[in-house]
Amino acid sequence: MTAETPVKLWINASEAPRVTGYHAHEDGQLFALREGLQVIETPSGRWVQPPGWIGWIAPRCAHAAQSFGATVGWSLHIDAAMVAGLPGEPHVFGTTPLTQALVDRLTSLDASAAAFEERRARLVGVLLDELAASARPSLHLPMPQDRRLGAMAAALANDPALPDTIDRWADRIGMARRTLTRRFAVETGLSFAQWRQQSRLLKAIELLSLGEAVTTVALTVGYSSVSAFIETFRKNFGCTPARFFEEEWPCRRRKKSRHEPAF
Repeated sequence: MTAETPVKLWINASEAPRVTGYHAHEDGQLFALREGLQVIETPSGRWVQPPGWIGWIAPRCAHAAQSFGATVGWSLHIDAAMVAGLPGEPHVFGTTPLTQALVDRLTSLDASAAAFEERRARLVGVLLDELAASARPSLHLPMPQDRRLGAMAAALANDPALPDTIDRWADRIGMARRTLTRRFAVETGLSFAQWRQQSRLLKAIELLSLGEAVTTVALTVGYSSVSAFIETFRKNFGCTPARFFEEEWPCRRRKKSRHEPAF
């Protein structure tokens, strides 16, 4: 990307799920989905991105991505000099009325208009300021770097309904329970119980995005009580599972375009 074009925008669409292996960009990347769901992964964690949330990848941050179902969205590639205020690792930002309005304007600008590039860069600058100043909630599951803890965490992230207790996991991976508890908290910033709940909730969002019924999702991610699942979900996300994907995103109304590089 050159100084003359500090921002580039793509509107992306894919009718089938996609898997993109590890790669990195010299520039920063903001992206969002109007339809579908995406999971971003680095060695240090996983980030779930539902429709309407804004994803972020820092310059030169190696990451992989997997989408679920058909996807439609946009992607902004931004010169590294412009993005110093955003996190150095992937992030998924919740939106506000202002950030939604900025995105709506960015994706509707007339490319043939005078001073188009300058105007787009100014709008992106305001969007970056708003994201940098936000409280930064993120749909993030941190992954431990210890080989044995990492294997345990990967198994639970892929199948959060596994019923094994922390004592059974300690025996399975050959680590004292106290050591497992201490190392896990140090490497993830969460207790085992907190991490397991986060893993179940993020997996639930994946399944809900595919149209699974709330009862089915609750049982699949390891809750024996549907009401307990709904209440835990509501406390964490401010709404019930059934309403999580209900809000209309302004860009949803746009005609679907099919210009595409991969996220």
